[in-house]
Amino acid sequence: MLAGRWRLEGRQWRRAEPAVVLRALYNYAYCAEDGRHVAMAAGEQFLLLHKANEDWWQVRRASEPRWARPFFVPATYVAELDPGDTGRQSMLPPSQPA
Repeated sequence: MLAGRWRLEGRQWRRAEPAVVLRALYNYAYCAEDGRHVAMAAGEQFLLLHKANEDWWQVRRASEPRWARPFFVPATYVAELDPGDTGRQSMLPPSQPA
């Protein structure tokens, strides 16, 4: 099962705590073991599903449905957003202060 706290609501399991939203700091692409081409663009937002280890985190794009296939991103290429920051998206590159 995925990491975090879960509760049973009716017949479905729901995350008990708010989802952690991540923002990509840099562009990155790789070929997964199953042959899929995985790419992320700077500024793109993801939902954290599982911290596999300190280097790779399993995520799903925030814009995709729940049943979308998750993938891994390098942990140093993403940053956790504060719950209030998820609605607005900065257009500045991560190296420039706001």
